[in-house]
Amino acid sequence: MKKIFGHRGLPLIHMENSITSLNAAFEYCDYVETDVRITADNNLILFHNSNLNGKLIKDLTTREILSQLDDVHQDELILSTRDQIKGKVNFEIKTDTLLQPQIDILFQKMLPIFSPEDIVTSFNWKSIQDFKELFSCHYGIILDQEDALFEAKSLSIHDEQMFFMVERTLVDSRNFDLPLHRTVIWTVNEKNDFVHFLDMGAFGVITDIPDTMHIYRK
Repeated sequence: MKKIFGHRGLPLIHMENSITSLNAAFEYCDYVETDVRITADNNLILFHNSNLNGKLIKDLTTREILSQLDDVHQDELILSTRDQIKGKVNFEIKTDTLLQPQIDILFQKMLPIFSPEDIVTSFNWKSIQDFKELFSCHYGIILDQEDALFEAKSLSIHDEQMFFMVERTLVDSRNFDLPLHRTVIWTVNEKNDFVHFLDMGAFGVITDIPDTMHIYRK
């Protein structure tokens, strides 16, 4: 059966990336997708944006972040143990604002979090390649530009374990030639597209509305 990934859990119902949102999504999903960043005090935080009220997440402590979010408990966003999330996870590691030492700390702190059926992914292809031998789970790269398809194809040949998280419009490109059984397509919120991509044989589809889309899975 092809897989449904809940994009940041159930973001139209609960606070996106919150533990509550992620766990609620497992009623409809095989996986949840969530973003992981690192704070100034080296905590793992489930947060998509690189900044909060004009300041970078990496430069804010956990206390400073929570003080700017209304009525959000630390346990909803700070990832300290894998037991907080009750199913399979696609962890997207966010490194866009980090220097290499911070990237290394972020990945090292994630290593004991992973479960064997999880998938760790990033736009930072180099870090995925550098750390993949240490991962206790599946791993993959994210792409949203057509010119990245050529390098991704080469990687798919040389690494038969790698997953590919592909922005939905790239799948229609004449240059798309990635192994579908290792391809997850994002972000798909229309019924016809959802059915089409699963019928194509993609490993899975990421959606903001898994509570609706699961109805259309055959």
